[in-house]
Amino acid sequence: MSAPQRPEREPRLDPDGDDRPGERAFTPTLLVTLAWYAVPVLMYLAWVLTQPPVDVKCAESGCTVAGRVSSAVSGGWAWTLSALTASLLIAVLLRLPRAGWRAGVAGSAAAVLGAGLVTVVLRTAGWVV
Repeated sequence: MSAPQRPEREPRLDPDGDDRPGERAFTPTLLVTLAWYAVPVLMYLAWVLTQPPVDVKCAESGCTVAGRVSSAVSGGWAWTLSALTASLLIAVLLRLPRAGWRAGVAGSAAAVLGAGLVTVVLRTAGWVV
């Protein structure tokens, strides 16, 4: 009687994926980083659109959708865009070494580090959102 044969194990790294050993894939990393910002922004805009107008002038004159969205996001664009820019730069820097972070982990870490860095810098400079 022969011993039962085990199925061959799949290699841990996908040879056809974009995270091959020794290869740096910037596009998936940047897309993951961008997703960390795009999803909350879309959820916030959906929330803004579902809320009734509360401003007295807006309720009297019939507030447009564009007006409600622009008034809701006007104060945070500089903060959000600078955090996104810093996160994308950090994502590229995390992917530069040959061995290191996978695309999803690097993108997630870059989003957290970039937002934290910009928060510290802008709060130190006296900006309040």
